[in-house]
Amino acid sequence: MSTEMLEQQLAGLQQRLETLEAKTNRVAKDAWRELIGWEKDDELFRDAVRLGAEWREQANKEGK
Repeated sequence: MSTEMLEQQLAGLQQRLETLEAKTNRVAKDAWRELIGWEKDDELFRDAVRLGAEWREQANKEGK
């Protein structure tokens, strides 16, 4: 492979990397906004909270 071909491939890879990084940074930066309120109407979340509270209560009773 010639030096020119390698330089072209490297330039193409650098451009793809920059594009991917720009997308990733944008998504990661704002991803938390999509999570706000997700548990509001989620029955599984409420069950998890309830079970966690029950587990903590039992663990505290056993620890005394």
